[in-house]
Amino acid sequence: MSSLTWTEVFAYHRTRKGIGEKSLLVDRGESGYRNVFLPDGRILYMGEGRRGHQAPMGGNLRLLLAHREGRPLRVFLRERPGVWRDLGCYRVEGWRYALLEEEGRYVYWFTLAPGGCEGGLSR
Repeated sequence: MSSLTWTEVFAYHRTRKGIGEKSLLVDRGESGYRNVFLPDGRILYMGEGRRGHQAPMGGNLRLLLAHREGRPLRVFLRERPGVWRDLGCYRVEGWRYALLEEEGRYVYWFTLAPGGCEGGLSR
């Protein structure tokens, strides 16, 4: 699997936020969000909003709608500064809204499962 530059990712993703119209950005904690990579290939993706209770708006609403509509989203993994990998498409398999006890606030946890579209980004 080849690496992508931020310029290539941004051309597809079109925002600096983690949740775009048709794609998501994930990392291994560098952004402050706590994505969890499960052994079976699924990802627990923390919703948008780093302070206060997260709300069903913006990127969170986008993921809730993707779940309801069964619409896949392309996922890009930040491997190191300026280097990204296209993980392919994932579908929002489920979600929960739960208390993040250590921060005293409610957050969305979206379960992303691989699959839903074919092929990677063309260079």
